[in-house]
Amino acid sequence: MMKRYKACFSCGGNRHRDSKKEKKRINIKENLTGAEKLSLEDLLEEELENPMVQLRYTYALDVIRAKLRLIHADLTAQSRRPVIRNLSSRIKTAESIGRKLVKKQHEISFETAVATLNDIAGIRVVCYFCDDIYQVAAAIREQSDLRVIKEKDYVKRPKKSGYQSVHLIVGVPVTYRDRTQEIRVEVQIRSFAMDYWAEMDTQMCYKKNTAQILHVERETKNYSDLIAEVDNKMLELRRRIEGG
Repeated sequence: MMKRYKACFSCGGNRHRDSKKEKKRINIKENLTGAEKLSLEDLLEEELENPMVQLRYTYALDVIRAKLRLIHADLTAQSRRPVIRNLSSRIKTAESIGRKLVKKQHEISFETAVATLNDIAGIRVVCYFCDDIYQVAAAIREQSDLRVIKEKDYVKRPKKSGYQSVHLIVGVPVTYRDRTQEIRVEVQIRSFAMDYWAEMDTQMCYKKNTAQILHVERETKNYSDLIAEVDNKMLELRRRIEGG
């Protein structure tokens, strides 16, 4: 399985599952032989790690990565400066998928995950400046062989936690023999400053209890506003330099 990138979403809220959700998560099904019992998460992991499933998601990620490299080369030539700082990608683990299905009160199964989750495969794009985000997003929309299914702009409308990023859910056609399946990939596009805040927010909230998390969230929200201000000032400075 591909290396995971660190979760970039705010970690607010109680991380402890209530007893009902825990019981739902560990419901037991028998396997085909009946000799051994597997939890729903084990069955989910078994299907997710099927080589054909992994290869389809890996192929979709490779297509998006290749497109983003082309976009970077094109925009860099146009602006005469680098636009994308780095790319990272991951396929969610069965544990992470299971948690999300429980949170959404869905059945824990591979079929349900594929039908309801848009971020089983994900790519993070870190740009140098905040205006680069929209150039990259626009270039993705222009790709005739990809389909933008959904878009959320957390830059213009940040989350309550202070999280900022543009999310595109992109459908990638994966054809093998006579069958074409559309694989959804979540593309997160953010500036270097936004990525710094998100990474630090994750680190600060890691393994904290509820009271600590609420305190940290209040502090990091203030820092998000400060970082956004610096982000915009750096953009203004760059534009003044470019304007001569």
